[in-house]
Amino acid sequence: MILHRLEFEAFMAYPDRQTIDFSDLNAAGVFLLNGPTGAGKTTILDAICYALYGGTTGDRDPAQLYSTYVARANTPPRVFLDLTLQGRRLRINRTPVYSHPITRGKRAGQMTVKAATATVEELLPGGNPEDEQAWKPIASQVKEVNAVIAERIHLNREQFLKVVLLAQGQFAQFLKSKPVERKELLKKMFPVEHIEAMYAELLEEAKQARQDVANDEQALEGYLERARSGMGALRESLASLAPEAGEESSADGASETAATAEAAQTITAETVAAETLDAWLAAGIEEAHTASARDALEQSRLAGEADRHTQTLNERLQLRKDWSEYEQLIVRRERLAEEREPHEARVKELADARAAAPLVAHYTQMRGEEEDIEERRAQQAGYAGALKTAREDLLRALRAGEEPAEDAVPYPEEELFAKLAAEDFAEARGRQLDAALTSLRVLHKRDDLLAQEERTVRQTRARSEQLAQKVESAAQNLDALGARVRDIQENLTAYEKAEEEHALALLGAEDAEKVHREAQQAQQNIDAAQRAVAEAEKEAERTLKTQQKAQELWQKAARASIEATDAFRNLQAQRLAQASSLLARELTEGEPCPVCGSAEHPSPARARDGERLVEQADLDAAKAREDRAHEASRAREEEKEKAALAYHQASEALASARSQSETLTSQERMDPEQSARQLTQARERVQQTTARLAERDALRKRQAQAEVEQKTAEEIRSTLHDTLTEAQALYRESLERRDALARELEPAKARIPFAQRIEVLESYRALAQREEQGSLLLNRAVEEHSKHLVEVQVLLRESPFADSAGVMAAERTKAQILALEEAVNAYELESARVGESLGREALVEIAARVAAGEQAPDDQQELKGRIEELRQQVRHLIRREGEREGVVRSLRALRSEFVAFRERTAERYDRAEMLSALAAAARGDTLGGYTHQVDLVSYVLGGEFERILDVADKHLQRMSDGRYGMKLSDHRAKGSRSGGGLNLNITDTWTGEPRDAASLSGGESFLASLALALGLAEVVQSNNGGIELDTLFIDEGFGTLDSETLDTVMNTIESLRENGRTIGLISHVEEMKNRIPTQIVVEKGPRGSSVRVNSY
Repeated sequence: MILHRLEFEAFMAYPDRQTIDFSDLNAAGVFLLNGPTGAGKTTILDAICYALYGGTTGDRDPAQLYSTYVARANTPPRVFLDLTLQGRRLRINRTPVYSHPITRGKRAGQMTVKAATATVEELLPGGNPEDEQAWKPIASQVKEVNAVIAERIHLNREQFLKVVLLAQGQFAQFLKSKPVERKELLKKMFPVEHIEAMYAELLEEAKQARQDVANDEQALEGYLERARSGMGALRESLASLAPEAGEESSADGASETAATAEAAQTITAETVAAETLDAWLAAGIEEAHTASARDALEQSRLAGEADRHTQTLNERLQLRKDWSEYEQLIVRRERLAEEREPHEARVKELADARAAAPLVAHYTQMRGEEEDIEERRAQQAGYAGALKTAREDLLRALRAGEEPAEDAVPYPEEELFAKLAAEDFAEARGRQLDAALTSLRVLHKRDDLLAQEERTVRQTRARSEQLAQKVESAAQNLDALGARVRDIQENLTAYEKAEEEHALALLGAEDAEKVHREAQQAQQNIDAAQRAVAEAEKEAERTLKTQQKAQELWQKAARASIEATDAFRNLQAQRLAQASSLLARELTEGEPCPVCGSAEHPSPARARDGERLVEQADLDAAKAREDRAHEASRAREEEKEKAALAYHQASEALASARSQSETLTSQERMDPEQSARQLTQARERVQQTTARLAERDALRKRQAQAEVEQKTAEEIRSTLHDTLTEAQALYRESLERRDALARELEPAKARIPFAQRIEVLESYRALAQREEQGSLLLNRAVEEHSKHLVEVQVLLRESPFADSAGVMAAERTKAQILALEEAVNAYELESARVGESLGREALVEIAARVAAGEQAPDDQQELKGRIEELRQQVRHLIRREGEREGVVRSLRALRSEFVAFRERTAERYDRAEMLSALAAAARGDTLGGYTHQVDLVSYVLGGEFERILDVADKHLQRMSDGRYGMKLSDHRAKGSRSGGGLNLNITDTWTGEPRDAASLSGGESFLASLALALGLAEVVQSNNGGIELDTLFIDEGFGTLDSETLDTVMNTIESLRENGRTIGLISHVEEMKNRIPTQIVVEKGPRGSSVRVNSY
């Protein structure tokens, strides 16, 4: 970055435009910015910073950048900077927000705010900076300008202030600040948001992992409770085995059951633990399998005996069923024989109805066609009568009120109807009607034009008459004004010397008024500054109270958030502990258990007396309360931060207001009362000459007004005369056009207007088209009816009927035909089914038995009873096996679940241990075995800080002749619980012991602060891609250095000039003025400050 030219005006302490050309300063390499305290040296740095970033070095309110020395109606504040950034020549022009008075309208005199503006221009390649045409605008909005500068400079404002503008006292504060405060500054310079996010995420994951382990321990107790419940149900099932089932079991099964029972008895519900749960469940499952095998043998025996009895029963019952069916079929066959004759009559009736159906449909259609033909003929007669009536009405209306004459010119409609009467073809009649309508429409347009011309004639005639009257009146007015001007000229000769007398008196009054105004303005500035101090004190007090209140509210909200989280987690743990009770509550007698599958629930888990079960709704409500508490805590935290920022800004505003008030109070000024007395005397002298001058001015004003009126009257008269000539010409032209149109329309114009004639003829045309279409449809209907009549006669000859009367007699409705078809089909289907059924082998055999005199068999109740008894025993065994299998299935699922749970919990426990160790390392806890006590963010920033100290160490050793150096310390300060990794030690080779920065003298602190500032500048420059920073300003306390140390510092600064860098030193120390000849000198006075560049 190379500065070329800086301009600013109405900016803070500088009311007038100031220009700083950096050409000589860049050539000198090192220059001094000096001036008295409070003169505005730092304001020059503010102007550079504001041009680049739209803000000053100290976050001053933009509304306070307007110079207090400038009348707000005169000059707007402005900053202009010409510089080179990354090899590109730019011109930046900014105007901060400011207030100015409104000069017009109802709000005149009130203050309004002008918004900030900004523009950027770039020099074209090879262009001459002095040529305005060589500059190209690249941004004209504040946001656009900020984006362009950020893209070119690669530094944010915080970095720029630490790298290019080394502000007064900031690095001395940074040198002696606490590690926590140093950490906050480094975070602004080196982005670590992603590290902070990763650090927070790690702590949250470690916390969640510990919570997961605690939840696993609660879940383990739930598994043990479920196992005790399931094994208890299994014991009850095994205890209910019938003695006879055990007697019929094999010897191997008995021995195996004994072995598993013995194994199961070694572990009880009271002694089972996580390590023995799996073996206990396995023993119970094996014992259940043995009992199931024993029941299966008994079930097979009983089922076989029941099947044999069932087969015998089925054979006897089938014979009884066939016998009953045979008897029913004999009855149905006898009924069919009785219904034979009615069936044959229905068959004939159905055949005749089917043959007559097509002819009946044709007769119905022909009746409809005949009715349609009669209707169309009546419609055509109506069309013909309407056409005749319309034609006669139109012709009669055209000649209404006229005297009959043999030589009368026929109207277009009369000619049209004569042609239509002689034309036979409908298409030709249509063309003639269209042509007549086209002709009438053209005449209608010409008639409208005639009416328009009539209006024009009337308007131009009236305008000509009005203009003639105005011309005569203007001539009379002009004569009267000439006489008035001559009278005023004669009266002015008596006031020739009044001007000279008044000028002398007025000059003295202006000088006195100027002196008095300056005295008043100075006093007003002082009063305004004192009011600003009082208001700033009130605002600082108010924001402090607001900050304290916001802090209390945030702490209260944070406690409520923690309490809500604890309540939610306690409810979660309580619900997990109540899992078995919650499941038992949902059990229904006879419905399978969702855990074990059993339909019986002999001993469901129950809550303790007085214990309330935690519902899911309770958890949801607690979670909602937790979320609301967290949100409220975050909102209060944001309010706390906003309040702290407001208090900080109010404190800075108070300091600025006090500085401004002290500066104004110390300036020299005149007493307003003395200047007021001088002004009164001067005004008395002016009043002695004012009367005659006022009279002279009044006469001159009347003379000028009369001359203007005379000239205006002459111009009006001439203009009116020309306008009258034009109006008369327009009247004659419009009259000629109207007469020509009237002659053209006379032969065709009748008493009724053209629009009505067109409407009547269009209606006639539409009616004729309908008549033509109706005639065509009538002819087509007659032809279709004739063809249909021939087709019906052919069908009648081919049918079994002699005439139409026979057809109509055989006609049946669809419902009647459907009923006949159903009756015929039902009889034939029934006859076929009866014959087929009686031919079956079983029924033929029964027919033989009946013929031999046998009777039907009984209902076999005794055999049915024995079979039901056997089936009941089998169902009892199956139900008992199902119940036992449900318990076993539940235990098997529990066992698999538990094994998987143990595997998962082992992984989660290992992960929790690992995350806890990582979190301890990230926090720098000594409990994690980390002796350096450096948190993760401080560790990352410590790397950058170490680079800064490495560079600063070299500068400090060179400036202190090798005595002092800087080293990073990654241990926490004694008695501190945070901040490890960001401590620094000052090494002293004379004593061999490290020193605390707070123990350095003023001169030593200056050297260390300067070295630290230079180190930070070089590291930030390197981190941002090695950007070119060719200009550097240093604002530090050179007055604390002795002559020898100052030589060393100057040599260090000289070494920074490598590669053409320019160094600006800000100081008012006299020794610096003698050492550095090239200077920017700031001078202050009662009307504000100014700058000049001295180059020797």
